[in-house]
Amino acid sequence: MLRIADKTFESHLFTGTGKFAAPEVMVEAIRASGSQLVTLAMKRVDLRQRNDAILAPLLAAGVSLLPNTSGAKTAEEAVFAARLAREALGTHWLKLEIHPDARWLLPTRLNPESGGAAGPRRVRGAALLRRRSGAV
Repeated sequence: MLRIADKTFESHLFTGTGKFAAPEVMVEAIRASGSQLVTLAMKRVDLRQRNDAILAPLLAAGVSLLPNTSGAKTAEEAVFAARLAREALGTHWLKLEIHPDARWLLPTRLNPESGGAAGPRRVRGAALLRRRSGAV
């Protein structure tokens, strides 16, 4: 069991939505993994349409969503994406990612933009999960 804030999960595995060839492949992989918590880049989703190619299959699959600010190059962009996620998805959870240079995807601790500038004081009521190390 994994408990984060007010939710409990059977699986400790978080999955992402990037790099899949098609939404059907994404959902099939998520189901096969047993993951119940899926990260979702706000820049890749069209929130004006609930039938968005990424969002709609995830909602139908019944997984919990952890929106992230991947693609944000500055703290200001990350705060904007965080507020958008909270309003559009009705969640106070957020995975904070700021990548001034997307080639490197530096972990938060090595990225000066990710410090206090985008901290909880800027996104009231957010439960932040910060990226602490590179992808494994």
